[in-house]
Amino acid sequence: MTLSDLSKHGMEEPPGDERLAEAIVYVAERLSHDPVAQGARKLNKILWWADFESFRQRGRSVTGAAYQKIPEGPAPVRLLPARKRLLQSGAVEMQKRDSGIQGSPEHVLRALRSPKPVFDDDDLRYLDSALRKFRGMTGNECSDFSHRASAGWQTVGEKEIIPYETSFVDTRHLTEADRAWGRSVAVAAGYIPA
Repeated sequence: MTLSDLSKHGMEEPPGDERLAEAIVYVAERLSHDPVAQGARKLNKILWWADFESFRQRGRSVTGAAYQKIPEGPAPVRLLPARKRLLQSGAVEMQKRDSGIQGSPEHVLRALRSPKPVFDDDDLRYLDSALRKFRGMTGNECSDFSHRASAGWQTVGEKEIIPYETSFVDTRHLTEADRAWGRSVAVAAGYIPA
């Protein structure tokens, strides 16, 4: 991560993967109480919503993670390496269970420890708000919501970085001009090629 990348996430110093990893533990611990989906798609959307709402409202994200467009919606670029380290360290365990979709098991993370205290009260407020927003939603419902609500997801190509600045665009009335503006922001920031 370069110094210019830091401002893209509203962070003063590189977050590494620790904040993302601890957010994963925090969300996994609380998702165990959700009566519906608790899998990776839902976890990704909770992290995305907390980070992008935090950036939109206070100019910095909770985790500092970069997000990319994948078919299921926005997802942290470094999610898999962070999750792998958490699994290896014994901080979480992964369980596969039936998602109700044939051939598509749900990968559920269970926290085996409490998150480390790397977040301030405001950070936790955004994580808790995102947990409430998606409570009771299936993984598919979470993905569908993110497709509609993320102007960045709508404007960049698959595997491209979603600029945090796109959190300022209201997608309820997203026009072609809005999509073009989002793309120009992504190009200017160096997230995607011109």
